[in-house]
Amino acid sequence: MTRNSGLRTCVLLGAVAVITAPVPARSASRNGLPAVAGLDHIPIAVRDLDAAGARYRALGFSLKAGTAHDNGIRNVHVKFAVGTELELITAPAARDGLTMRYRRLLAKGDGPAFLALYAPALDPVAERLDGAKVLYRREERFLDVLHPDAISYIFFGPRNASPTDRPEHFAHANTAESLMAVWLAGADLSREREMLQALYVPIERRTVDAPAAVAADVAVLPQGRIVLLPSKYMILEGRPVVGATLKVRSLAAARAFFARTPWAGAVVSNGSSVFLPPAVTHGLWLEFRES
Repeated sequence: MTRNSGLRTCVLLGAVAVITAPVPARSASRNGLPAVAGLDHIPIAVRDLDAAGARYRALGFSLKAGTAHDNGIRNVHVKFAVGTELELITAPAARDGLTMRYRRLLAKGDGPAFLALYAPALDPVAERLDGAKVLYRREERFLDVLHPDAISYIFFGPRNASPTDRPEHFAHANTAESLMAVWLAGADLSREREMLQALYVPIERRTVDAPAAVAADVAVLPQGRIVLLPSKYMILEGRPVVGATLKVRSLAAARAFFARTPWAGAVVSNGSSVFLPPAVTHGLWLEFRES
């Protein structure tokens, strides 16, 4: 799903970090269900959309062309049948507030720009953000976090389902099937923690692979995970989204596929996952995992 607001244009995408050894929960959800059902999509800002699209095709992804935007934004989608997505997006020129923001991000390099979370209904999200005194702007189908600025890269909305989706859009040669987890990194992710807890999302301490094993806080959504990593995992200053975990149908098939690519030497692998580094994927770790 692509949208155009005063803040940004984005598409559904998701990710799950490798969880190897859960430990007892440190903070339980409050009474009530989480207001966020899962992950939606990750918009990845790239300077050269054609080159980035060619790279993702070479990495085994099928791409769906995006739609034309009046402000010049161009995009393509890595879609999954469950509704999650990765989006490659660019803004060739600064024509409005959204494209100006993309141009500022691209001046620092390619990489994830925003994070969309899946909220089947916006009323519970708005109610709980009101209680936490988090400022936001609400439209008919989307809710953008506005304040504090540290978390203004997050927004909420529905999953994407388009009548133009075709089975070939979901047929990825690397066998990727969905976005399971998103990795965030920063010196201070307290705002993210506070907002997630206000939305009744439980946060647990777990051991994850990123790609080396590390203890991290993990926000456990009904459909997916958000992994909170220390600042040493940041790739670009001011860009908290640093990685995504994709569920694959067959890890063996994914591993064999990447072994045939020109980037085989850059692949990091362990018994449960295969990782592609940011230099290969235009600015983020991509993990491929069966479950």
